[in-house]
Amino acid sequence: MAEKYIVIADKLEIELKKMRSEGRMKLPSENSLSEQFSCSRQTVRAALDILKKAGLIEKRNGSGSYIVEESKKNKTVYFITEDCDRYLSPALISGLRSELTSSKYVLKAFSTMGSGKEEAAAISRAISEKAAAIIIEPVRDLIPNANDRLIEDALALRIPVIYLNSSAGPYGVVRITPDYREAGKILTDKLRENGRQKIACIFCSDSSAGMDEYKGYIGAVPAFDESLCLLITHRDEKEIISGKDRSLTAFIENTLNGCDAVICQNGMIAHRLVNLLNKSGRAVPSGIAVACFDNGYYSSNDSILSMGYDTGLLCKKLAKTCTALAEGGNYKMFVVPMAVLG
Repeated sequence: MAEKYIVIADKLEIELKKMRSEGRMKLPSENSLSEQFSCSRQTVRAALDILKKAGLIEKRNGSGSYIVEESKKNKTVYFITEDCDRYLSPALISGLRSELTSSKYVLKAFSTMGSGKEEAAAISRAISEKAAAIIIEPVRDLIPNANDRLIEDALALRIPVIYLNSSAGPYGVVRITPDYREAGKILTDKLRENGRQKIACIFCSDSSAGMDEYKGYIGAVPAFDESLCLLITHRDEKEIISGKDRSLTAFIENTLNGCDAVICQNGMIAHRLVNLLNKSGRAVPSGIAVACFDNGYYSSNDSILSMGYDTGLLCKKLAKTCTALAEGGNYKMFVVPMAVLG
């Protein structure tokens, strides 16, 4: 059970929104709050200190505690991702910035290049600037992350933290992600409906999205064969994308003979695989189908069957969630819908 001062801070945070709507900016005295919550003044002070550090109230010497005026609150949302220039990121950042601007919020985007140190620096900056919210699109989210401590600090300061495209993450974060497990099943079923019988796969083992897709795939194939599955790490993925194709070449030579389809984690891997298959004399898609979970330009050609989501809809829901949480509202669960694109 949470400490009493934390419980009181939670209740007061809800009360602040009501007070603001009624035009009441001054909080009751510490004595009044002590009586209201049946606790000591020391406990009340600890609760008020949480709200002060979060930038929700200010203390005026000799006068008491007041709700911070809207004009003084930070209206900046931090978006922390591996690479702001990664092929799907620009459209997401642009759409999210546009949606937030309409609500008078601004967006700052930061690239970590997969570095925990850079992620820590971005989270620390968001905390020091009392950001309205922090959105993190994590990599290797199934690997223990020392930055979870920073996320706990942000949450303690009433800064909402949203994990995008991840079903993992520390306690207290809000998650907005497609149902990748169901998507894995749907895409596998689609290939089987198209007559594909022996379906291989390539998934990232240190990514919750990859493992959720893998579970969906396992549940959809009639007889699971582990030898048809190539499980890679985030580092392996970066090497594949950069053109170091030894693992994919070996997979084609040793595994894909006899296969008539393969599902990939994303469009970048699928794109590299198609190139290698064509070079090896395997025609795509007539000889072997290649599928992935993506809606970027790598998977926009007729050679690749892909599942994706509506980026515009995601940006609207993500912005709405950020602003609602930043203003003390409740989070409504939202699962990003995915559909087969072609």
